[in-house]
Amino acid sequence: MPLFFVPAGQVSPTGEVQILDRDAWHISRVLHSRQGELVTVVVEDGTEHDVRLETLRADQVTGVIVATRRTRREPKAQLHLLQALPKGQGMASVLEQVAELGALTVWPVVSERTIPRPDPEQAAVRTERWRAISREAAQLAGRHRIPEVRPVTPVLEALQTLRAAEPKLQAFTCHDGEMRQGLNSVAWDSLLPTAVLIGPEGGFSAAEVQELASHGARPVSLGPRNLRTTLAAVVALTVLLARAGDLEAQGG
Repeated sequence: MPLFFVPAGQVSPTGEVQILDRDAWHISRVLHSRQGELVTVVVEDGTEHDVRLETLRADQVTGVIVATRRTRREPKAQLHLLQALPKGQGMASVLEQVAELGALTVWPVVSERTIPRPDPEQAAVRTERWRAISREAAQLAGRHRIPEVRPVTPVLEALQTLRAAEPKLQAFTCHDGEMRQGLNSVAWDSLLPTAVLIGPEGGFSAAEVQELASHGARPVSLGPRNLRTTLAAVVALTVLLARAGDLEAQGG
């Protein structure tokens, strides 16, 4: 059943629901839904409502709630991804996948070896596009929240900002090089907020790894093979979600 995020203010105490703008267009013009069909809406607290559609316009769809439930679709692990900007459309691909997996926030970052360096205007436009991609991916995955996509930021500044907001933050820099402990076995508390730092093509420089380590980001390995930057984020988040038990079936 299609799922859409709606603000609590669009769900009335009498059980009427309004779905507006982009989502209304998607329901009425893309899905070609009809009166009487069901969709699922999710409000900020994670409550799901099955809604029977009544009126459908391109800018507004209305319906009434026929069932309500609480389910746990969000992972227990609070995962923040700091992803160095990949070339081409790589950032869009990363966002789509980690939004489906369960990332809490995504920070597009610039590092020493980052090739794309958008100016402020370009960065703002791309960020809005990435936020739309994140929203759509989270909806398709049936999540209860949209991952926050932050503005493009230098990697050290992003780590410092996140640590200031999350004093108990655990941070891991995924980095090739001399033998180091794997992310799958490093000491980690799945109940505390966690940042995963992924470098660009060519990885973080040795100096960056050392500087990030001085701010609490422990270097870890993702294994003996070289992974593309657009794959490394997905692998790293999957490893942590598996360790936290967040890939088990509901009720498992």
